[in-house]
Amino acid sequence: MQKLVILAIVFGGLCTTGAFAQNGSADPVIMTVDGQPVPRSEFEAIYKKNNKEASVTKKDLDEYLDLFINYKLKVREAEALGMDTITKFRNELDGYRKQLARPYLIDRELNESLMHEAFDRMQEEVRASHILVQVAPDATPEDTLAAWKKINTLRSRVVKGEDFASVAKGPGGSDDPSAAKNGGDLGWFSALQMVYPFESAAYNTKVGEVSQPVRTRFGYHIIKVVDRRPARGQVRVAHIMMRSTEQETPEKQAAVEQRIKEVHGQITSGKMTFAEAALKYSEDESSNTKGGELPMFGTGKMIEEFEDVAFGLKNVDDVSEPIKSRYGWHIIRLLEKQPLPNYDGAKTELKNKISRDSRAEITQKVFLERLRKDYGYTAYPQNLKAVYAMIDSSVFKKGTSVSDTLIRKNVVEGPFQLKGNKYRRELIGAISGGRMLSIKSKQYDEMTQTMDDTVVVRTIMEGWAYDPKKAEKLTKPVFMFKGGTYSQKDLLDYIGSKQRRERVIPIKELVDTRFAEMADERIMAYEDANLETKYSDFRLLMKEYRDGILLFELTDQKVWGKAVRDTAGLEAFYEANKMDFMWETRYDCDLYTCSDAAVAKQVRGLLKKGKRGDELTAIVNKTDPLALNIESGLFTADGKPYLKGITKPGLSPDIQVDGGVVIADVKGVRIPEPKTMDEARGAITAAYQDSLEKAWIAELRAKYPVTVDQDVLYSIK
Repeated sequence: MQKLVILAIVFGGLCTTGAFAQNGSADPVIMTVDGQPVPRSEFEAIYKKNNKEASVTKKDLDEYLDLFINYKLKVREAEALGMDTITKFRNELDGYRKQLARPYLIDRELNESLMHEAFDRMQEEVRASHILVQVAPDATPEDTLAAWKKINTLRSRVVKGEDFASVAKGPGGSDDPSAAKNGGDLGWFSALQMVYPFESAAYNTKVGEVSQPVRTRFGYHIIKVVDRRPARGQVRVAHIMMRSTEQETPEKQAAVEQRIKEVHGQITSGKMTFAEAALKYSEDESSNTKGGELPMFGTGKMIEEFEDVAFGLKNVDDVSEPIKSRYGWHIIRLLEKQPLPNYDGAKTELKNKISRDSRAEITQKVFLERLRKDYGYTAYPQNLKAVYAMIDSSVFKKGTSVSDTLIRKNVVEGPFQLKGNKYRRELIGAISGGRMLSIKSKQYDEMTQTMDDTVVVRTIMEGWAYDPKKAEKLTKPVFMFKGGTYSQKDLLDYIGSKQRRERVIPIKELVDTRFAEMADERIMAYEDANLETKYSDFRLLMKEYRDGILLFELTDQKVWGKAVRDTAGLEAFYEANKMDFMWETRYDCDLYTCSDAAVAKQVRGLLKKGKRGDELTAIVNKTDPLALNIESGLFTADGKPYLKGITKPGLSPDIQVDGGVVIADVKGVRIPEPKTMDEARGAITAAYQDSLEKAWIAELRAKYPVTVDQDVLYSIK
């Protein structure tokens, strides 16, 4: 997205959803660029997104119009150069479209509701234990029933009074491997940290009670809610860690404990800063070079005893007593506390997390149900019988894949040539499905001598689920909707494209599953293809992205990149404009910043004796390391205002600065002069880019005629 961030600077706010022609009203042409019409809605969307708070005035419209014309001229030039037709551009735009389309391909009202639900739950943290009975999502009815009976039996034992942890870790208890140690205890967690069905069951169960069995992709769970508390937000800390485990000898453990206490004493007494101690003593290699600093974290990210102490620190820079964990000893310093954000502040993160959560499946399922109604979806289940009859058990196999290069060389290009495009398509489909036998070139030669095309194609496909020739006759519809009618043959082709090695299930179950998948995919694809027609804001957003990519690429060629690559042009520009890049008066001097007048007096005396640099600071800072600081170099009055007015070399009088005293030992005063290319390369390059931009705009304005309808422009309110 970096490119579009740059574009947002060039032509403000390119990446956000804009307004559009209001209330579905007519969308008149506001201007033409090289004879191509630009609707008012396009200009209005971009104008209003960059002037959200300001009232609309003629002056503002006129000023923005000038920017917009420049923008459209550049896009027109890119189109004239054919930049909108190249594969790289199309692929990049398609990639952005997939991202931008996602919010339009879900039930947005339900998604908003789920976001509010997650936000409300995030205000509270839950501590719970669970017992798991594993069962796969695609388990047989028999296995599912067995798991259901087992989880209910375990729940009955707990409800009748048996200890939850004992049941979890006992014989025939939880299938969660960690239960043997923790008795099913999951610690504290909040919303969006567990799978959604588990989260919902935990939040809907009262403290001390055990939930009904709940199914997730892992199996069946029962959940005992142990406690609840208000959410603690997030915290950022630094720590010093010394490793120590229960497996070590008591003597070694005691030595580590004594050592961490000594380090703690050095920190609290001021003998050493926390960062210095972390660098010197901490055994956490990932953080000790950074002063022990850890990333921001919330509940459930660290071990519980560490979290409790970190969140228990009240003020920034508070340092904990040494604490013990299963990893060793820690000293923790508070760097920042961050409370929970409000809903608007959390909205973007909530949206992103929910899009990756099982909640997304819920919103999409509801969305598809609505689309089926909107698009008049009709299924013809009676016509699936012929499809069932065509499929055999080879559908559950997957052949050995050969490289596309080998296939093209030995099958598609020769020596074997297919006589018709029909089988060529089937062959290519088989290649993409990965069901080709690895057959040597000689075998292809032998086959072509004795077999016709149909038999050859059939022979080199391992596990092909049906006879392609017979399938051609299956033309009855299996479903239809506004986007088209799909036949039995279409479904067979879809099943073939999804063929893979998998668990054998009844053919009817497989076909029904693929049938539902295909219908969903085709309906969703139709909706996706019509987003620009259906949603004006999406159409305008895609137009902005399209134009923005073209604008970026061409501007880079003509201005940004050219200014960097065209070294001869840059140097010529510098020579012609070097007086625009001037140094102010500069002072070549040593600056002695003294803590007070007494130190300044001492420094003057030492300077007269010829003391300089480290020799000087060694004397002055012997008892106070902050008494004297020395800077040397070329300074300007802009950076060091107290130098202004000095006209000749020598030792300055005492200068009072921020409670201290500065003595300037001036070696020379350099009058204003042009900066060299290296000294001002950034500023020179930017100015050269501005020059190129202006020249290019003048060229485009002369090349492409622009007309503006002032009445339409000023109709924007």
